[in-house]
Amino acid sequence: MQFLLTFLLFITLSSPVFAPNQDAAFAAKLQEHYKTIKSITADFTQRKQSLLFDEPLVSSGLFYYENPDRIRWEQQEPSATYFILNKDEVIQFDGESVKKSKGLSMQMSIFRQFILSTVDGSILNDPSFDKRFLSKNGKMSITLLPMDKRMAKRLAKIELVFDEKDLLLDQLKMYESQEHFTEIIFENQKINTAIPPSIFQ
Repeated sequence: MQFLLTFLLFITLSSPVFAPNQDAAFAAKLQEHYKTIKSITADFTQRKQSLLFDEPLVSSGLFYYENPDRIRWEQQEPSATYFILNKDEVIQFDGESVKKSKGLSMQMSIFRQFILSTVDGSILNDPSFDKRFLSKNGKMSITLLPMDKRMAKRLAKIELVFDEKDLLLDQLKMYESQEHFTEIIFENQKINTAIPPSIFQ
């Protein structure tokens, strides 16, 4: 999480600039689809690979999203923690205590924007990334390469994999370098199911 929060400080979202031809069509289709989505729940598995670790660091848990601006990232293994963004409130549980704060810092605002734009695919319109699309076996793989030199020092690339049928994000992979990356795989995704208000409190 700390790496993600750090490099997102370099991201500046600006006017949409679509990729050419069929890539633009996929991006437009994705965003049109997300206009119908009110909520997403999913299981996740996160794997962090680094030369600093003898073995990858693996964690798993639950992801909740409720349109327009509620997110819960709940790690269940190897330890119980969670992170909630509920409008302008941030709630964090580090395994021992809960901390709440009102008002989003610039860091948190950019983090929220990144998560939301990644989930709904609007990050594909961000001109600060060069985009490469590859459709294969029912999956659309998209590689985002940072154009900004400052960002590129912290982030080599982002890889996104969307299911071309249900248009949901199956995999997110963020590379600091080829040897250092964080991979998140989403499974058992459900859309437009009721999420209890307590999930975001």
